[in-house]
Amino acid sequence: MNPKYLVQLATIIELGSVTKAAQKLNTTQPTLSRTVKVIEDRVGSAVLRRGRHGVTPTEIGMRLAEAGREIMRRSQQAETTIQEWKHGRTGEIRVGVGPMLAATVMGDFFAEMVVSPPNYGVKIFCEYAARLVERLNNGQLDLAIIPYDLNRSEDKLVRERLFQDRLAVFVGSNDPLTGKTSVSPQDLSQHQWISVGEISGLFDVTRETLDRLGLPDVTPTLENTGDVTMTFRILELTKSCSMLPFRLLGSIQKRFDIAPVDLNVELPARNVGFWTTIPGRDLPEIVDFLARLNGYLHKMRLN
Repeated sequence: MNPKYLVQLATIIELGSVTKAAQKLNTTQPTLSRTVKVIEDRVGSAVLRRGRHGVTPTEIGMRLAEAGREIMRRSQQAETTIQEWKHGRTGEIRVGVGPMLAATVMGDFFAEMVVSPPNYGVKIFCEYAARLVERLNNGQLDLAIIPYDLNRSEDKLVRERLFQDRLAVFVGSNDPLTGKTSVSPQDLSQHQWISVGEISGLFDVTRETLDRLGLPDVTPTLENTGDVTMTFRILELTKSCSMLPFRLLGSIQKRFDIAPVDLNVELPARNVGFWTTIPGRDLPEIVDFLARLNGYLHKMRLN
């Protein structure tokens, strides 16, 4: 199968129109129609369904389009490599960052890398921790900045603790509990709990901690697996609370009207770690990246 045909099919399916695909690919509609016929002759069945509002893929059409998208992705990656080489960059590292870290310290860190760029490119992926570990194992990432204490035992990965942190219960700054010392778990029983678990691997911790606090009947009202700043906004506007990393939130607390309560029970540690593969740990780009990150965290008094 000509890879060009798969790219053309992927473009048709993405845009839902042969005409629009022809415009994007700077070719003609009859040319793309012939491409579709060649593919269908090879497959022995239709790859597109034609309807009033354009075209949609059949099952085999969807699978072939995925192959076409992969070809486009690798082609774009090759073009990026060429441009990086022309600009003196020696390579590229793919960095995974959990959304909690992305919303707190990592944005400012990457801003420093823009001001003082390395001689390699950096591609950032922001997803929840379990997915980033999966990407590391699959060779789709070179390193990840995520919670250190995940219950993972992959032999191919190594992790180093960047700094210590612990969980704390946060509420809106105007909540009466922010002015109270020695807050008991029962003081929080009337609050709505917001879980931000999956983005940092915390869902189980939330349930376990509620049980430990003597609040077995409390169930989180919302489980947020997306942008953590949405949780911060909910805390600002409602009588709600959430378990969040204490030191991470302290680094940006002034940006949001939220504050930790003075809970009289110690909550679990939530340390932050640097994860990579065993072969990748000594790569010059990763060594340089880690040195920059540790320098930044030291300046922020986090490590």
